[in-house]
Amino acid sequence: MSESSSDRAEAAARIEKLLDAIDLVKSDRREEARQLLRDLIRDDNNFEEAWLWMSVAVDSLDQSSLSLENVLRVNPHNYEAAGALYRIRIPEMQVEKRRAQLRWIRDASTVLLWFVIMVIIFGVLLTSG
Repeated sequence: MSESSSDRAEAAARIEKLLDAIDLVKSDRREEARQLLRDLIRDDNNFEEAWLWMSVAVDSLDQSSLSLENVLRVNPHNYEAAGALYRIRIPEMQVEKRRAQLRWIRDASTVLLWFVIMVIIFGVLLTSG
């Protein structure tokens, strides 16, 4: 019985630490929040809420994406994390779409250029022969 009360005490301490980290994020003391969240994640790599708040506490979109991917690894049905990850990746997807369009234009232009060169070569050969 003492083990279950010990487990409850640990869970309560984890929740308290998470709430402290959330308060730090909201107070724009993100470095301190990241340290608390790292500790929580180190203790439990599947702590979904800690990963979610880590995505807010980090300094870059890449780090935020990684944190959100971990949220979705733990819970693939976390639609908040999925939506946030999608919003982060929209510019990246738009750039890739534009690159694909430019590659197609480049490839079509190359084919057209070779066609024109071949027409010129055959035209020169036919008129000189």
